[in-house]
Amino acid sequence: MIGKRALSNPSFSQKLWSVALGLLTLAVPNLVGQQNALPASSVHPGDTAVTPQPVYDVASIKKYVHDGGSFSSFMRINPDGIIATHMSVRSLICNAYGVSFYQLSGGPAWVDSDLYDVNVKMDDSSMEALAKLPPDQLQPMRQKMLQAVLAERFKLEIHHETKQFPVYALVVAKGGSKLHPSAPVPASPDEDKEAPARKQQGNMMMSWESGGFLITAQSVGLVQLAGQLGGNLNSKVENKTGLDGRYDFTLRFASDDLSNSASNLPSIFDAVQEQLGLKLESTKGPMDVIVIDRIDRPSEN
Repeated sequence: MIGKRALSNPSFSQKLWSVALGLLTLAVPNLVGQQNALPASSVHPGDTAVTPQPVYDVASIKKYVHDGGSFSSFMRINPDGIIATHMSVRSLICNAYGVSFYQLSGGPAWVDSDLYDVNVKMDDSSMEALAKLPPDQLQPMRQKMLQAVLAERFKLEIHHETKQFPVYALVVAKGGSKLHPSAPVPASPDEDKEAPARKQQGNMMMSWESGGFLITAQSVGLVQLAGQLGGNLNSKVENKTGLDGRYDFTLRFASDDLSNSASNLPSIFDAVQEQLGLKLESTKGPMDVIVIDRIDRPSEN
């Protein structure tokens, strides 16, 4: 779940979106630029049956009208679909294409300002088809299913471009990591049945505190931490630590919207090094960018 956000902080939504993205992509090391379409049906020599591509056959989309106060936003991945609450359209698009805010350009102002409650579900046959996919195809397929919903309900049309962007490498700092490995998840009697869902376990919550942000993580990999840091820095962060475990940690740092005198918290760079034993090193590199060519407000249902 994503913690409360204050509307008085205009950049807060951009910095919180990647928590939802992290929850959506916990099973995949890196989806950026991974846009190869999977076939709509799978047919092999000698087969007489066609396996249809999984789809979300029910999509409820309703605009959230807020009163100007604080509110909570979150996205939850269920075995039969997705529930997104108080999410911007930009966040939905970024989730669907596995990219960060800074990799999405174009579109009207309401892509950021309008918030929606979205509930998409699939039928039993689609759930069965997903369960048969290997791990490296499961999340790309889920993303394509969400892309189809956005194309149908928001009339979304996009194209890709490659641009040079500042990039940060997340590395282990001198002195070593201060991260604590998560406790193993106990086995359950339904281990085989729950396998796909269990691969997506992990929870990262970001909340606003006076003067800065607090990230609380349980059983989270550093790829997901890198994604969240990228959202805060408005830049790509790549995990170069060589650490592939899951960790429990907290991270507190000052918001860059406040002057140093307004907060006693460290900068995000100092906090990562002092609290986690990691370091952010600046580099540059090419990056896939998605450009919105068309998008319409959806009809509600």
